[in-house]
Amino acid sequence: MRFCTTSRYFTTSCAAVVLAIAFFTADAFGQRRPRIDFRNLPEATPSSEADRLRLEEWQKAPKTRLAPGELDQLVAEELRSATLKPAPVASDENFVRRVTLDLTGRLPLPADITEFIADKNSDKRARLIDRLLASEEYAQHWSRYWRDVVTANLTDQRAILYVQPFEYWLQEQFAKNTPWNEIVRAMLTAEGQIEGSEPTKNGAAYFLASHFGPDAANERAAETARIFLGIQIQCAQCHDHPFDQWKRVQFHEFAAFFGRMRERPIRNAGQGFGMQLISVRFGEHLMPDKKDPEKRFITHPRFLTGATPGKNVDDQDRRKALADYITSTDNFYFAAAYVNRIWGVLMGQSFYEPVDDMGPQKEVVMPKVLARLAASFQASNYDIRRLFRDIMTSDTYQRQIRLGEAASQHMYFSAAYPTRLSADALWNSLTGVLGRMGPSINTRYFGRRNGLEALFKQEFRYDPSTPPDEVEGSIPQALFLMNNPVINDKIRAVGTNLLARILKAYPNDDDALEMVYLRVLGRKPTAKERERCRAYLKEVGDRTEAFEDILWVLLNSTEFQTKR
Repeated sequence: MRFCTTSRYFTTSCAAVVLAIAFFTADAFGQRRPRIDFRNLPEATPSSEADRLRLEEWQKAPKTRLAPGELDQLVAEELRSATLKPAPVASDENFVRRVTLDLTGRLPLPADITEFIADKNSDKRARLIDRLLASEEYAQHWSRYWRDVVTANLTDQRAILYVQPFEYWLQEQFAKNTPWNEIVRAMLTAEGQIEGSEPTKNGAAYFLASHFGPDAANERAAETARIFLGIQIQCAQCHDHPFDQWKRVQFHEFAAFFGRMRERPIRNAGQGFGMQLISVRFGEHLMPDKKDPEKRFITHPRFLTGATPGKNVDDQDRRKALADYITSTDNFYFAAAYVNRIWGVLMGQSFYEPVDDMGPQKEVVMPKVLARLAASFQASNYDIRRLFRDIMTSDTYQRQIRLGEAASQHMYFSAAYPTRLSADALWNSLTGVLGRMGPSINTRYFGRRNGLEALFKQEFRYDPSTPPDEVEGSIPQALFLMNNPVINDKIRAVGTNLLARILKAYPNDDDALEMVYLRVLGRKPTAKERERCRAYLKEVGDRTEAFEDILWVLLNSTEFQTKR
C-alpha cells in the first residue's frame, strides 16, 4: 500500500485495569459513614411554593396517539411560520444506511441496499423500520446507548467493573419492548446485589449501585433528574442555582428519596466485583449549611412539585413513591425527556439542547411538536418501538442532510443534521467491512472483547448527551484509524479478506469500485468519484495496491464515521 503503515498510534497497557482493580479492593472503597445523632439536628425549611415545578402549559396537548401524517403536519406549520423551506426526502440509498445505523448501529449489506432500491412497494420504508425494530441488533445497540448515558457521569470509574449485567438486562427489555415507564421503575426500585461475574442477574440495580460513597444520594438524585426528567438540578447542591429556579433545599429534598439507602462492595476473589444495595431503617438525608459545612439539617423527601410521601417513610416505600411520581402520566417531563433524547439521536438535533437540560426556564424549539409527541408517547403506554416508528416513518425524519451557516445553527428540523457514530457503531461498521480483528480476551474492565476493540471503544467513546456540534474527532482517533497495523493488514487484498474477494469476483474495475463503495459507505460512487478513482488506478498501475488505497481513504473519510 502507498499510504503510511508506520504504527504511530498510541499504546495502552493494562495498568489502568490493574489500578482500577487495586482501588476497588482498597479499604477506602467500603468506608462507612460516620454515626450521627439525628435527635439534636434541626430540620431544613421546606422549599417554598414559588419554587415548584409547573406543568400546566404542557397539559394542553391531547393525550391520544399520533394520527398518520400528523407529525409532518405539525412540523410543516412551524416551518411555514418561520418561513423555512424543508429539504427534500433522502434517496433510498441514504435512507437505508441512516435507518440501519440508527436502529442497529451497523451498516447495511450491499445485498440489502440493492434489494431495497429494487423494491417498488410504497410501504417499503415502513416495513424496513419494523424489521429492524424486531431484530436482535436493535436491542443490543440501544442497550449500549443507554449504558453510555448512565455511565457518562460516573464519579468513580470502578463501577464499570460490573456494568455488564446492566447492558444485558437492558437488551432483554428492549427485545421484549418493555414500556419505558416499567424500565425506569425497575431501576429506581431495585434491590439486592449486582456482580460483574453474573452478567445475567439483577442488571436493573446498576443505576443505583453505580453510585457509592458519601455523595451517593446526591449523585443518584442528580442523575435521576437529568436522565429521566431531562432536568439538571445538580448545580443547586451547594447553592441556589444562579440561572434557574432551583434552590438548595429542593435538591436535597430530592436527594432525600435515597437517604435510607446504603451500599456494600462485593469482593469475590477471582470471580469479579459488584455492589449490594442495602436499606437502613433509620436516618435521613442531611443538607449541609451553606456557610458552615459542619452544621447540617435533616431534610425530608419532596418531589419537585412540592408534594411529599411523608417524613418517616422507609427506603423501599419512598423509592416506590419516587418512581410513581416520575413515571406518572401527569408528569410531562418524564415523557418529554425520553422523546427529546430519542428525537435528538434520530434527527441530529433535539428540541432542547443540551438534550438533558430541559428545565422550565430553558429555550425550546417547536414546543408544540414536543408536547404532542410526548402526549402520544404517554397515550401509547410508553411504547418505545411505536415512538421510533412514529418518528422514523415521517418525512421529517427522512429528509436529506443540510448544514447551517455555523456548526451550532439549529436547522429547526427542516433537514437532518449529521452526527458522529458512537464508538460501538463505528466499531461495528469497521468490522462489518473488514471482518473480525484480533483474538478475544476476557478482561474485568472491558468484559469479553478483543484487545483492539477495547482500546478502540475507549478512544472513540463520548457522552451521548453532548450536543452533536460539540462532538469532535481527535488526533489520536485519526492516527488509530490511519496507522493501526491490525486495521491496515485487514485492508490489504490478501487471502480471503474482503478486498481480495471483491477484486477476484469483479474483474471489471467499475464493478469492483461500486461494491467497495456499497460496502463501506452504503452507496454507489458518484460520477465524479468514479472518474477520480479511474485516474488513480491508471496512475498507480497496480490494481491491488490502488484499491487498497481507495479502501483506506473511504474508511478514514468523514462520511464513513458519520450518520448522514
